[in-house]
Amino acid sequence: MIPTIVKRLLLNRHTFFLAGLSLYLWLADPLIEWTKGQLRMEIPLLLYLYVWLNVLVKASPWQPVVAAVPLAALYLAHDYYFLRFFRIPKLNDFVQIPELIGVLGFWGNLALFGAALALLYLMALFLRPSVKALAWALPGVIVFSAPFVWPEVYLQLFSRLSIEVIHYAAVVNVEYNGRLATALYHEAKRRDTMNHISQYRDMTKLSLTLPPALETVDAANGRNVHMIVLEGFLDPTLLTNLPEKIDPVHPELTALLGTQQGFSVSPVFGGYTSQAEFEVLCGVPAFQEFDEIEFNVFTGAETYCLPRILHRLGYQTMASNGFKPDFFNTIPAYRGIGFDEVYFSKEYTPSLETYLSKGEAKDNKYFFDGDLFDQNLAFVKRRLEEKKPFFNYVLTVYGHFPFEYGSRVGPPRFKMAGIPWDLERILNQHYYRGKALADYLKQLMALDPNALIVVVSDHLPPLEGGFGAYEKFGYLQPNLADRFHRNRFLVFRDGKLETHDIFYHFNIYRLILDYVTRQGYCQARSCDFRHPLDKETLRDDYRIIMGLASRPVAP
Repeated sequence: MIPTIVKRLLLNRHTFFLAGLSLYLWLADPLIEWTKGQLRMEIPLLLYLYVWLNVLVKASPWQPVVAAVPLAALYLAHDYYFLRFFRIPKLNDFVQIPELIGVLGFWGNLALFGAALALLYLMALFLRPSVKALAWALPGVIVFSAPFVWPEVYLQLFSRLSIEVIHYAAVVNVEYNGRLATALYHEAKRRDTMNHISQYRDMTKLSLTLPPALETVDAANGRNVHMIVLEGFLDPTLLTNLPEKIDPVHPELTALLGTQQGFSVSPVFGGYTSQAEFEVLCGVPAFQEFDEIEFNVFTGAETYCLPRILHRLGYQTMASNGFKPDFFNTIPAYRGIGFDEVYFSKEYTPSLETYLSKGEAKDNKYFFDGDLFDQNLAFVKRRLEEKKPFFNYVLTVYGHFPFEYGSRVGPPRFKMAGIPWDLERILNQHYYRGKALADYLKQLMALDPNALIVVVSDHLPPLEGGFGAYEKFGYLQPNLADRFHRNRFLVFRDGKLETHDIFYHFNIYRLILDYVTRQGYCQARSCDFRHPLDKETLRDDYRIIMGLASRPVAP
């Protein structure tokens, strides 16, 4: 017979909880590797929370299960987010909930609110507030408030308790220290760096600045620049393992581009378009040192980014954004970056002057590329008549999750067995998006033959299976670095398509400045377009740009 003390040690809810947690971590090992470092940080923290929740929940046969549900939900949400976007979720990501609600659609929001309400109802049904529960909560209050109130102290303790703190890769930090502990660490790190951001505002230390000889109107060639950032533009020819042979690329796009399409490495996968925008417009990697979304730190204060530089060179700078102005702190960010004019569709900004309108496509939540391009072409034509150089920045939104066709495209052309619904929609969208892009580029080059045109995708679209879905359908070669961050990249210089094998989004900035200054910029600054590239050499410049962007401005 098993001794009573052994029974009490092994056959109790806390042991079963630890066993279940260990089993989940073991099963999730291919996703986020299990290491013994989590025994020092994560396991004690979760065990404490489980004990406290058992005290908080009233006694019943379901007490052990109900106490485990919030922790299980936390872990599942964390790992689903990671699978979907290949990003470690952080506490500050909660500020993006309004954006999430705005893009999920009716059924997605219904599922989200339903799950949240079910969890709250379950806890309320079994909740038993007491003095004992309050006493048990005090250590947790101290631990969970420390990153917000005493970030420096929390970072010091975390460094002492953890096996190793990893700065270069969030996923490795999670492997070493656990999901919840690392989320608290990242919040403390963000707050600590924000406390010191004011020290990074010395423009004289910025290595990206144009030399004085180039920072004049006469130094520029006066040729226009068009940059088009495409939402989730997946090239289906890169999926080498589709179950059926189809050709979802429109013939007009194939005829225009042939095989001369390069790649650019985006900072994000599956979402967070503003991160890609930040890199192409400001010329530095999106390190996320001060916030998970760089644009969130922008106050509207002037910082040193591409539109402002072009303005100093005599260019008018204008941004045409296909979506809403309240996403990703866009208006203060665009103002700080240096756009003279910013346009959204009048359906989203009825009180602002704009040339964009979804028009008869009012049932389309996401502005179809073709409609956006047609209106931009008319806008470009008017600007050309003014005989002044300009920077025409266009951000599309069609192709955003959940990849709905809308009324502005034809019927679905492809129906394939063996592929998920989201990929099937993307393939069908691509046919119509490809035609719209080909038409736009041909007309743009006819209108403005002596210009630079840059086209790049912000990120790959978020398939339900995340990286696994792209693996399954053979996206690029398995051994390629940055494989799931590689996006199509096109450059037309004076009407001719160039070939760039692989670029970084943040180096598009240098490509444009070099073009505008007649190759003077890269002669002065020794542009490094290699891949791979040590991004750390740009961290000081990143900090100065962010420091300038975060300065307080008058209301």
